[in-house]
Amino acid sequence: MSVPADASVLEENKENIQPLPGGRPASRLSHALKTSSASHQAFKDQRQREREQFELALKESDNLDDPLQLYIDYINWTHTYFPQGANSESGLVILLERCISIFRDVFLYKNDPRYLKIWLEYTNYSDSPRDVYVYLAKKEIGNRLSLYYEEFAKFLESKGKFNDACQIYELGIQYNAFPLSRLQRSYEKFRARVDSGINQVQTTTIVRDALAVKQGSVARFGGEDNEQPRKKSKLEVFKDNTENPTVLQSIFGIGVDDQNLQLGSAKSRVKENTIAAKQWTGEVLKQKTTPPSTSSTKFQVFKDENPQEPETKITVVFDKQDLAASLIETKGKKPERVLINMDLVYQNDQEYSLPELLALSRKRKDPEFTQTLMNPLKGINVTNPEPTITMYSKMANNEVMSMFNSNRDFEEGEEQLHDNTTTQNFDGFVTETIDVQPVLQPHTTPPTDKEDYADTPSSPFVDEPIVSQKVIINPFDKETRDLYLDNLSIPLTVFAGFFDKTNISSNSLGKFKSITHDNKKIAKSSQQAIIDYCGDEIYCLIHELGQGGYGLVYLIETASTGELKALKIESPASRWEFYILHQIHRRLLGFPPRLSSQFVQAESLFYFNDESFLIMDYYSQSTLLDVVNYYKSSNLPIEESLVIYFAIELLKALETLHSIGILHGDLKADNCMVHFENIEESEWSEYYTSDGSNGWDKKGITLIDFGRGVDLKLFPKDAMFSCVNLKVDQQDCPAMHKGEPWSYEVDYYGLASIIHTLLFGNYIKIRHNGTKVQLEATFRRYWQSQLWSGLFDLLLNPYSVNEPRHPKIMELKQQREMFENWLISNSRPKGLKRVISSLEKELNSINNKRVS
Repeated sequence: MSVPADASVLEENKENIQPLPGGRPASRLSHALKTSSASHQAFKDQRQREREQFELALKESDNLDDPLQLYIDYINWTHTYFPQGANSESGLVILLERCISIFRDVFLYKNDPRYLKIWLEYTNYSDSPRDVYVYLAKKEIGNRLSLYYEEFAKFLESKGKFNDACQIYELGIQYNAFPLSRLQRSYEKFRARVDSGINQVQTTTIVRDALAVKQGSVARFGGEDNEQPRKKSKLEVFKDNTENPTVLQSIFGIGVDDQNLQLGSAKSRVKENTIAAKQWTGEVLKQKTTPPSTSSTKFQVFKDENPQEPETKITVVFDKQDLAASLIETKGKKPERVLINMDLVYQNDQEYSLPELLALSRKRKDPEFTQTLMNPLKGINVTNPEPTITMYSKMANNEVMSMFNSNRDFEEGEEQLHDNTTTQNFDGFVTETIDVQPVLQPHTTPPTDKEDYADTPSSPFVDEPIVSQKVIINPFDKETRDLYLDNLSIPLTVFAGFFDKTNISSNSLGKFKSITHDNKKIAKSSQQAIIDYCGDEIYCLIHELGQGGYGLVYLIETASTGELKALKIESPASRWEFYILHQIHRRLLGFPPRLSSQFVQAESLFYFNDESFLIMDYYSQSTLLDVVNYYKSSNLPIEESLVIYFAIELLKALETLHSIGILHGDLKADNCMVHFENIEESEWSEYYTSDGSNGWDKKGITLIDFGRGVDLKLFPKDAMFSCVNLKVDQQDCPAMHKGEPWSYEVDYYGLASIIHTLLFGNYIKIRHNGTKVQLEATFRRYWQSQLWSGLFDLLLNPYSVNEPRHPKIMELKQQREMFENWLISNSRPKGLKRVISSLEKELNSINNKRVS
């Protein structure tokens, strides 16, 4: 039976009790305080005996199954008998440091919540908690626990580092930290606080420390970067470099070997000249002594007879990234390192400034005139603009040009183009297929990529016109993609599901082709169909689903669970689609799951030296192209209400995709999977609802094949894209056929192509009417021609000449809402639920025959 707590004792000592995150047992604390008050010396003797018992037990802890628990008991005992917290008498900080240093390399405790909590308590006594959190990440301590990410994010949020805090939450969710649901709720609450501006209000809240003297101006609570400038003191206090990298750069940056990191004790990290705290018992106060009086004589300062200038040696060195720096060594002084090549600054017996060096690198000459050039008010001769630059190595160029802090200079180079597309028609079960139409021939149309050149105002300080140039990028170039992937803030190697096996060659694609050459069916007894070199899981090939120029897609079965997956094998190996899919689902964190279900989920990527194995979710109900083929083989037209439903789902997916900065790049009917989930008849209403309620959220589509996807956040704002020698077909936008720059219109045209295929049963054909693009086909008289005309006009003519390429999200939403309003009124009369149910049964039947 526990002793009841004495509230009066707690009330008397409340000012000397250090609060703990988990609280303190009131009864034990009350007993300790009461015992201390009764007989102070006896209490101290008892504490010393109990401390010695703990120390003796620690010396023999090597034979314990759980030595960490002994340290936890020791720390809890310290909390109870030294309620005032960390001081020289309690030795709490030293005890915490002993515990964390002993177990920091023990794998068993790296993700033990008890051990992590000790680290978190230690951060309360650290002069730099951020460094402690980064150290934990590098040592992989707590990286699978939600508690680590929650506490780290809270710390960053309290300092006003909202972007860093957001990235920490996303990193924890990416790692599937446990418990994941709690971390996701914390992330949603964080986003709600940021959106509502609570943090901005808190950073200006006026507060005063408890028991502090109220004098002068009040202190403001805020981030560490918001401190007011103080009066300069006579003594300069040591300050670390303020140009701190971002949290992710600190965690994943290249530097010291993570396995050999040493955080150091709190004492070793103190930069000031401080005297360690100790007991006053036995100490003697030093007395000031008076020196004996002596006759004051003038002190003769020593001088060299032959003063000489100090010798200085300048050496140009290069780091691992081949960046130049100058090492200045002066005798008697510490060496200095300057991030400039001094051989370039002082060349040919002349001194050059950085702007002059930049001009020389661009082969520009000094003007021959000396007077100021005045731009005339009239008759300005505008120099013909240079051709649009094709940029494909932005980040590599930045490394060279960053020291000059100037505009980037991009050189044209030979582009190596690879078509990484793979046609994923997830079965050829229909005997009658749609004939592929010839590739569209380029038509003579006014160019849509003209550049705008603004007239520069007359100024005596401007002696040449400023020309704005659009950046044209080849997003499919392998070198460009690899450059971006190798310089991500979060390295691809730490992405969940990524397995780097570049030291191994797979050589599997040829073998798989040989066993699926004709009938595409693989014998279950074939040993060649077993995949046992992709992690701990074993997979078995079932049959081929589709193929493209660089790989194949197979249906595979997981040995442990029997779950069906889709396996995409590419040669040469590619990481790009895995990255795009990962970014899509990461940017949709915190949003309703309905949005994420619109895009295929990548489970893992095994990146071999010669091939890549991308394992994804499998959708058994085929593609929209198979739906068209099914109706054609049955000599039945597709119900317009069903086409409208699919069009609404496609518009939703495209709005979501563009709002997070991703282009699909290859939208076509065979890259849209039907996703009809099973639902009870009573839970699914006959009346369509646009918000997905009443069971309608279980019926939709899922986009696949993001091999030609584009992450717009990697490229400059308003960048345009172009690719020559790319294999295109009739479903690609006209700009791709002509080799002209494109942006969002690649997806708009792809969506128009899909809807055209659903409506008319064949691939899209267009004609040009002046500057407008129109369909060759005409709508049937009983169709909703007004709705279809408005949608196709937007998708085929999204931009006027020279209009900035911004996403047409609001315009797409307006079109979608008109279709939704029509479907809400006509879903029951048109029997949309019956049509979908019938199609779902047929697709499930076809899939059962395929798998059996």
